[in-house]
Amino acid sequence: MRKGFMFTIPVLLAVFATGCARDRILAPALQAHATASSDSPQFVIHSLDDPSLPAPGREAEAGTAEDAAALSRLEKPGRQPAGTDAPDAVVFWNRLTKELGVGAKQPPPMLARSYALVQVGIYEALTVAHDRRRPDISERAAAAGIASQVLAYLFPTGLARIEEATSQELSRTGEADGSVRRGWTLGRAVGRLVVAHAMRDGSDAVFTGTPPTGDGIWSGANPVLPMCGTWKTWVLRSGTQIMPEPPYALGSTEDLRDVQEVLDVSLARTAEQIAIVHKWADVSPPAIWNELLNARIESRGLSGVEAARAHAFLNVAMADAFIECWACKYKYWTARPFQRIPGLVTVITTPNFPTYTSGHSTISAAAAAVLGAVFPDERDYFVQQSLEAAMSRLYGGIHFRHDNEQGTVCGTLIGAKVVRRMRGGEGEREEIARN
Repeated sequence: MRKGFMFTIPVLLAVFATGCARDRILAPALQAHATASSDSPQFVIHSLDDPSLPAPGREAEAGTAEDAAALSRLEKPGRQPAGTDAPDAVVFWNRLTKELGVGAKQPPPMLARSYALVQVGIYEALTVAHDRRRPDISERAAAAGIASQVLAYLFPTGLARIEEATSQELSRTGEADGSVRRGWTLGRAVGRLVVAHAMRDGSDAVFTGTPPTGDGIWSGANPVLPMCGTWKTWVLRSGTQIMPEPPYALGSTEDLRDVQEVLDVSLARTAEQIAIVHKWADVSPPAIWNELLNARIESRGLSGVEAARAHAFLNVAMADAFIECWACKYKYWTARPFQRIPGLVTVITTPNFPTYTSGHSTISAAAAAVLGAVFPDERDYFVQQSLEAAMSRLYGGIHFRHDNEQGTVCGTLIGAKVVRRMRGGEGEREEIARN
């Protein structure tokens, strides 16, 4: 078997080498609320003066009757004092998103969408809450307000669990009622904007085309999310802004070499390779990368805004990477290894969609770029994890090497664009204006 992605490692490290210290990559959010005229929020809310937000100082009065009724129903008497044993609010809602998404059996691209909607909303709500014109707003209540509303939209059958979690979080605020009410109402206002965004992102589009047929073409019934590549992106202009080179021509030297490699690997798998397959397949890949960030939020003591910002950019990177990857999958409809190799034994069940390119490879490279920028001392570790995720698909017998290599290339480029957005670079500002 050819060795791992040795040619990609220098490329990845070169792209990530422009990283900077964590305080700098997360600083734009902190600088943003230093002045009232900042244009910090950059996904759903476009400035701290967005007219869709409650007026500064009048958050409580701006709430709807539904907001007030929900708060009254969910607030429990005997609020606990805020303490160091309370879970981080950003991590709390992130893990509930995973619980609900996995329980609903969301495919990875849909789970990534759920993560992005919740985390973008929390980031923007907390950024607005730090506007100097808005004193005494509970961050925890603001996060609860937005997250509970977005999750209720995403998972209507999980409403009881969402309300239970919301009550838990409100009981941990430890602040006066006025601060909690202002935070809750602000969070709910942001939540409505996020839900409106979600309702327009095209994720409900229905495939009406006819799958192609022929040699080397994927065949099967009910492919997963064939319209995902058309969904609205967060940082990319569209799912086709970044695209890989075409798949190898059927029967070419490169194609036959990749086919032979999958067969060779399947006949000589090691216990270590099988363990790597399960490491990256037994849990949805967006959840794996989110947990890598959660562990560092908890161990390194990131502030609420820092944690929210890191999660927002991590998850928009993975959401955009899935959209790009799925646009490629359903452009080429390339056959999976088991459809080309009679009797191939795989470690795991092959997912029900075309092979080119690899979703794990694409989103892991994008995630590694973001986390490597936030934690530059661990940049090499994140790169190695992304390459291992890519190789796991070859070890498992469900992807060809070319799927993984080109997914890694595209994911790296997507991650680099997201990191530039994090840094607020001038070139990226021009691109934002065109979106």
